[in-house]
Amino acid sequence: MPCKLQWCHVTEYLSDVFDVIATATLYIRGQDVSFPATTMDTRSYTDFSIAFATYITKYTGIWVPRNAAEELQRKISMAYTAFALLYGIYVNTVDIYHSWGDATHCTFLILNTTCISMTTVKMIILNSKRAGFVDALFYAQRHFWHRRYTPEERLIFFISVKYCIRYVIFAIGSLQLALSGYTITPLIENLGRNKSDRVLPFKMWVDWPLSETPYYELMFTFQVICVNLIGAAYVCPEMFLCLFNLHVMGQFRILQHRMLNFWNVEGKKMDAIMYTDHCYTALKKCIQHHQLLIEFCMKLEQVYTMSIFTHMAVLSLLLCFDSYEIVVANTSASMRIIFLFHGVGSLGQLFMLTYTSNFMMEESTNVITSMYLGSWSTLPMNKDGRSFRSAMKFIMIRSLKPCYLTAAGFFPLTLGTFTSLLSSTFSYFTLMRQSFTRPDGE
Repeated sequence: MPCKLQWCHVTEYLSDVFDVIATATLYIRGQDVSFPATTMDTRSYTDFSIAFATYITKYTGIWVPRNAAEELQRKISMAYTAFALLYGIYVNTVDIYHSWGDATHCTFLILNTTCISMTTVKMIILNSKRAGFVDALFYAQRHFWHRRYTPEERLIFFISVKYCIRYVIFAIGSLQLALSGYTITPLIENLGRNKSDRVLPFKMWVDWPLSETPYYELMFTFQVICVNLIGAAYVCPEMFLCLFNLHVMGQFRILQHRMLNFWNVEGKKMDAIMYTDHCYTALKKCIQHHQLLIEFCMKLEQVYTMSIFTHMAVLSLLLCFDSYEIVVANTSASMRIIFLFHGVGSLGQLFMLTYTSNFMMEESTNVITSMYLGSWSTLPMNKDGRSFRSAMKFIMIRSLKPCYLTAAGFFPLTLGTFTSLLSSTFSYFTLMRQSFTRPDGE
């Protein structure tokens, strides 16, 4: 049957935007930020970070719809996101063709083209993995995002939520900082110019009167909108990934808390055999929780590994271009603002991605210490006691292999990756500086 977009569906879509704004307001006021979500049955739990990540995923067309109306919305979102990406590649490529020979300006255009191309590839990869993404999301909702925690576990859980909200705020700020340079630069350059000589954020090689009113204002607004669409697509693949990493970190901490506290049975009269049986039963539940976390990390690896590889393979080159234009190139101060903001935003996103993944890896290995610090040595050597020690050894051996994400299996995503990439960027920058500053006779 043909799809009909009714007014109720439009208001439902707009309500998601108002939910994000309302939740942000409640968070700033220090009030409870939980509310029933309106997407994909997330009624068990949601907060500002999940609501915003859901919104930006729907905004770029990656979300999996529930009905025909949402499928139409998703196709519209994918259409305007793809148009913005293709338009950005087209404008920068044409400008490179006409500006060839101007090393500084061509470097700026190559930086933009490379960044947009990387975003396009990541969006294609994530779109092809939508089924796996939804599977991971439902898995988190079913096993992690609920309220069936003890008061102590709930405190650990909300510490993870606090980290997630801070990350989202940081990501929004970094994105706006990186994109503001493209808007500020033409405004600065237009100071003191005639209306017939005004410049746009991106030069258009067309025979249109784009410097005249109202064509200039319309094109300026259109280009700024496209820049923001591209920026949303740029951060979209990593938005939910960092939230997943932080929640997995919290779940490993909850697991450690359970391992350290199931020994305490104050107020219950138990002999040695009953106490051993109680501990063994609690350990089985901890093992099940550990297996759930390992399986969830494998799901994240399947969905995001190629996207991470694409990001890591290109980002070093982008940071090298930023460094060259900021330090070496003979360019205007307004143009340096773009590269400075872009470099700081990209570096911040890379740091958060590696930092959250490193958090997850460290907490997965801390399970060994939590297990060993228990009172297992006081248990008798009966059947349950021996079974407990055997299961304890297995969980400690498995924890020797930490849970982490990789870039297509080539290397793990840790803080060591962050420092290695910075070292590679500095090496590329040094080589690029020597090449452009070499005398003509050499």
